Amino acid sequence: MASLFFLLPILSIMIGLNLVTHGLWELRLAENKNKYGKYMFSGLFLIIVLPALLFLIGNVINNFV
Repeated sequence: MASLFFLLPILSIMIGLNLVTHGLWELRLAENKNKYGKYMFSGLFLIIVLPALLFLIGNVINNFV
């Protein structure tokens, strides 16, 4: 179980970087600006917000156990 909390932030950052890269590629092609917004928002959420939430959830779980 502990390894899962270690791998989830790493996986979310890797997937988030991939989505940001796809978003930048969509902006470069300038075919669909809505896809750019979706990719960038999703990628930045996975890079910034999700690891912080997982860190907080892990700390709360460890404090109650």
